[in-house]
Amino acid sequence: MDPKRTTRATPSRMAMRRRGRDKGPGRAPSLADRPRRGSYRIRWTLAGPRSGFWLDYRVARIALVHDIAGVARIQAQLLREAGHEVDQIPLSELGASLSWPAKALAIPLRVAAYVPAIGKLKSNRYDIVHIHWLSQGIVGLLLGRPFFAQAHGSDLHVNMRNPLVRRVTLSVIEKARTVFYVTPDLPAYAPGFDQKFSYLPNPIEIDDQAEPPPMKVARALIFTRLAPVKGVDRIFPAADRLRGIVELTALEWGPLANEYAQRYGRLVRFVPPVPHGEVGALLSQFDVVIGQMSAGSLGLSELEAMAAGRPVITGIDWSLYPKDPPPVIAAADADGIVAAIEKLRHDEGELARLSRDGREWVRRNHGFERHLQLLEAAYFGPGASS
Repeated sequence: MDPKRTTRATPSRMAMRRRGRDKGPGRAPSLADRPRRGSYRIRWTLAGPRSGFWLDYRVARIALVHDIAGVARIQAQLLREAGHEVDQIPLSELGASLSWPAKALAIPLRVAAYVPAIGKLKSNRYDIVHIHWLSQGIVGLLLGRPFFAQAHGSDLHVNMRNPLVRRVTLSVIEKARTVFYVTPDLPAYAPGFDQKFSYLPNPIEIDDQAEPPPMKVARALIFTRLAPVKGVDRIFPAADRLRGIVELTALEWGPLANEYAQRYGRLVRFVPPVPHGEVGALLSQFDVVIGQMSAGSLGLSELEAMAAGRPVITGIDWSLYPKDPPPVIAAADADGIVAAIEKLRHDEGELARLSRDGREWVRRNHGFERHLQLLEAAYFGPGASS
């Protein structure tokens, strides 16, 4: 399909699906007009002087199992707006906060707690079962029917280092129809499954009424979980050198939060994490955001900051983004962070460029419309989404 035509058509299609009340021969079918759940693809033509092309559609009943960082909640919203029937099925997190080996001892209890969810999945004739977090993919193995799995990060790079969980994780990858991954670094942790993995970037909401770009750098936010896997040991050594240049704030969040608050409390203001709905308001208080330093890819924190129009300094592996490099400032350690802030301090033009280009990059790669297109194409085939 012509990319320009797709761009024009998509909002109208989404709007018609939501309303279902457009008049004329080209209206989108209402739920009453469409086939029952699980039925096959139907087609209609968009009316209009320049239309006449076809759009494929399928009404499906979809189960989204478990949720990570609200991603399944957003997917449910998008799929419902597209006309599908969606059930969100939570799973017990019994023992999830324990450390090894106590966590291993809790595994049988947790699997037993999954039985009601498995029963619901078996008793309802879902067309699509989509399970978030590879460890929870054991539900798909016990279900005994095709399923999709979605990897979010440590369920790959941590699981694959643990002999017990590694075996379960590999079984889930082998049995799943498709394994979605949310950041481009993840497939490297499970080599040999290139044909099974499918890139599904995290969906990010972009507020059209964004805050204006910063004009200088006076306040910086360390916007990442305080954990070794985030490379925070490369970030906080910059705090002493940044004192007097910027006011530095960090989230008191993660396994190292108490230790870092005690060690750097005189240099960094620590604030509690906020609910997702308040993230935009939090980010608007800062001129620049410092993200994680070790993964090489952009996580939810960095993406949320870019969507809010905040320039981002982060550890980035450019080879992971060969087609569309993200407009961020690369830094690998404290020296890089200090140099980036010094460079940006009074460069109003660069701050404005990073703010504008960052939002547009997120819209292209992580916007809701794009996410729905990728999701429907994976579920039903490439022709299923415009």
